[in-house]
Amino acid sequence: MSKQLSAGDFIEARCTRCRAVTNHTIIAMVGTVPARVRCNTCDGDHNYRAPKVKKVAREKSAKARVPGAPRKTKAIQQDEQQWQEIAGQLQSGQSVPYSMENPYKKGEAVNHPIFGVGLVMDVLAPNKVEILFEAGRKLLRCRQA
Repeated sequence: MSKQLSAGDFIEARCTRCRAVTNHTIIAMVGTVPARVRCNTCDGDHNYRAPKVKKVAREKSAKARVPGAPRKTKAIQQDEQQWQEIAGQLQSGQSVPYSMENPYKKGEAVNHPIFGVGLVMDVLAPNKVEILFEAGRKLLRCRQA
């Protein structure tokens, strides 16, 4: 059975000075709810603040996203689909090695030392090129054509 609270009773509350849930003495009541309390640890008086209730972890659904994994936007999905279509056509022997000092043309195959083989999707003025790699689109520096 639970006893009805009244002034002078002990209750757990969040202390504004201690910044923790500690034991308090009820100073004032409004109806059946504590209004003011005194911390038994630091002797500070403040309004009653109920301890935060821990949230129960809910079961993850099958579609739940892996924490830290980026969301796939339509643009990323389109890039992945486009990569699948052109991957068979690209071969490392037919591609030119990537260098910031080389000019590139749209549709040219490029072999990057980190990203691998990619296809030049767009040449952006004055000295940038957008290349589609298996890892996605990358904006890289190049020499003006």
